[in-house]
Amino acid sequence: MRVPWPSVAAGVVIAGVGAAGLIRGAMPQAAAGSGPSTSTPIVVTNAYVRAPVPPTKAAAAYFTVYNTTGTDDRLTGVQTGAGATAVLHSVNPDGSMSVDPDGVLVPAHGTLKLSTGKGHVMIQHLFGKLSPGDQVNIELDFQNAGPVDVVARVIAFGATPPGGK
Repeated sequence: MRVPWPSVAAGVVIAGVGAAGLIRGAMPQAAAGSGPSTSTPIVVTNAYVRAPVPPTKAAAAYFTVYNTTGTDDRLTGVQTGAGATAVLHSVNPDGSMSVDPDGVLVPAHGTLKLSTGKGHVMIQHLFGKLSPGDQVNIELDFQNAGPVDVVARVIAFGATPPGGK
């Protein structure tokens, strides 16, 4: 059976337009009149969790937060599905650790680095075993930027963390 040429051409045009719509739909689109896109206000790098040494039922998470804006922001909360609670511990001037009920300041165009001896997120009452190579999802809640999702790789106790010390 022969299909008339105009029918084939129309089918190719419709298929082409449909494919272009799918491709365009898969690409990020700016809203009309929205102007140029802005950069992410909070960038989190070098996130990792130290594998706990049994029988410990807690693990510490570390990362660096970059505030790319010209306004101070505050890390006000932390959540994860890896344990029953997640608490941000910051370092006091005397070297002790504490929980700051108001969160931790991330200065404008500045950083907050949580590292061994300099603060961490304590994930308590772990729901299961954390082994090197596993990943832990962490939600960081900021006063201005809102929630930021982070994936932290579990590393062995004593291993070199991402980004060096």
